[in-house]
Amino acid sequence: MVPCVVIDTETTGFPGTRGRFRARIIELGAVVVTEDRRVVSPISVFVRQPRAHLNSWQAKRAMKVHGIAARTVLEQGLDEQAAAPRLARWVERVQERFGVEEVRAYNQSFDFWFLEQSPWDFFERTGLAAGEDIMETARRAMRCAKGPKLQKAVEHANRHGAPIPWHGAAHRAAEDARMAAMMAVRFAE
Repeated sequence: MVPCVVIDTETTGFPGTRGRFRARIIELGAVVVTEDRRVVSPISVFVRQPRAHLNSWQAKRAMKVHGIAARTVLEQGLDEQAAAPRLARWVERVQERFGVEEVRAYNQSFDFWFLEQSPWDFFERTGLAAGEDIMETARRAMRCAKGPKLQKAVEHANRHGAPIPWHGAAHRAAEDARMAAMMAVRFAE
């Protein structure tokens, strides 16, 4: 398996701009899958957004899904201008240590849309290539017509001899990145 970063974001909505509202990242989590298929070196960060953005009806609706409170984001979050370079420095360290060549996610079109936006400019900052979408890998392995939800893919893996602990923190970036990484390892076999 090619060493890779597996990343997940929690946001205030779906990719794109609807009217004047543009959803933003409020939590980011990532891990490394090593060449020998270990899941290591986690990073997790809340990303501060303006109070007015977090109080919009669109953000409030999205935040009910992942359960992250606006107060947590405001009190514990880093500004995007600080979080983006911190993530890039982490990637630089794991590239050097583990030979990471690519980045993957579960439902990459979602996460990568946010990471391609300024100030993240993730691919430009890190030079990583996009690997295969883990949801697509799971879809093929499960013989589904469309990509399964992460929880369904984890349940499938657990029924087929690849125990992936589900800690009940679905829709939290660090935990979703860990489970997606374990899915990548499981379905790479």
